[in-house]
Amino acid sequence: MKWKALPPSLDDNGRRFVSTLRQLKDHSGLTLKALQAKTYFSASSWARYLNGTAFPPVAAVEALARIADEDVGPLLALRDAAEKTWKTAEEGTSAVGHQAERATNGPGTGGPRIRVAALSLAGGTVLFSALLSVALVLDTHRPAAPGSAGGSGSGAGKYECHYTRHGDLLFAGNSTTSSRQVMLNSTGPDAAEVQCLLLRHELPPGDVDGYFGPRTQTQVERLQEQGHIPADGVVGEDTWRLLRHAR
Repeated sequence: MKWKALPPSLDDNGRRFVSTLRQLKDHSGLTLKALQAKTYFSASSWARYLNGTAFPPVAAVEALARIADEDVGPLLALRDAAEKTWKTAEEGTSAVGHQAERATNGPGTGGPRIRVAALSLAGGTVLFSALLSVALVLDTHRPAAPGSAGGSGSGAGKYECHYTRHGDLLFAGNSTTSSRQVMLNSTGPDAAEVQCLLLRHELPPGDVDGYFGPRTQTQVERLQEQGHIPADGVVGEDTWRLLRHAR
């Protein structure tokens, strides 16, 4: 297959990661539609992953490694390195700042957007003679919130749920953690994973947007009550165990 040129905004880590994905795809001999048939990801999603215009979730990387019969460990290490500085021409933002397709097919629209323009005077002794113009566009339903303790640092956005099972464990394609704490006002893929798993347990948290708001907290508390553990609304190891239990 003749591949398109990668977006010029991708750095060396991103290029190395996507090039490795392409090699595995070529090694498998499968078309994009065949990949769709063998995984939980659409042909169009695979096209974006393999053309470097969307950052693939962990579940997609694991699926491709499995299909190509390759060790997933080194591939996930490449993904981790690429995620820190991921950029595409379309997004113009790093993967740390936004989780695009990162289990979805588009940039987030839910979180706060902050634009800062700082004017500083260049002078030997003047550090800042500054005028700082700050424009804040805030979603009134979602306060500006820090990530959870130990979280990924990625923001809220739009996420999708792509369920896979590994033995008795259930994964939704956004995060593989079973220990990081996620709580009220957490954002990012860990929070989206919680929301997807709540859906699977028939406890709808609202939009799967990677924002752990009051509705998500309420459903977590219901799950904790069902599992006979303290209903504090904080997702820790015991709650992850309940969430990841495949019925």
